[in-house]
Amino acid sequence: MDTLGYQALVQERLVAAGYTLRMTPPAGLVGHRRNFRLRWMATTVHTVVHVTTTPHVTADGLAGFTRSALSHAEVAHGQMRGLQSGVAVVAAVIAESADDEAHAYAMRTIPKDFAAFAWPVVVDLGAELRSSHAGSPLVGAVYSSWMRQQIEALLPQPDAVAATARD
Repeated sequence: MDTLGYQALVQERLVAAGYTLRMTPPAGLVGHRRNFRLRWMATTVHTVVHVTTTPHVTADGLAGFTRSALSHAEVAHGQMRGLQSGVAVVAAVIAESADDEAHAYAMRTIPKDFAAFAWPVVVDLGAELRSSHAGSPLVGAVYSSWMRQQIEALLPQPDAVAATARD
């Protein structure tokens, strides 16, 4: 599967999961969903998923895209941040290949602002590998399982997609 095919799969999954979608040039696909949970200390979280494609992703490219996605989400959905409301961003770069440093960045970094954070994700189709933060962050830990569920549901492991395509 190529980057555009994988992005189409993600788009289908976003719709099925109840996200509203739009395309935002040059960034790509953006999905938004508003959720409220008592276990999140009775807060509302605006989950925003930014998805872009590229032939190759570097750590610097992923960091820039993640920061841009976080800034966009704060402007679009974060007007009342901190008043029982926050912004959670999944910044996913789908690439034919990725630097080891890009995978490392995705696994160790969660950029944060006031009542807003982003989980960078690398989908490396060439290596059939998806990388994202696996630990429990100190700030925003209450949302960790939600973010992992969203990443798992929306951005399937490329090796599983490739295996399904071969069958």
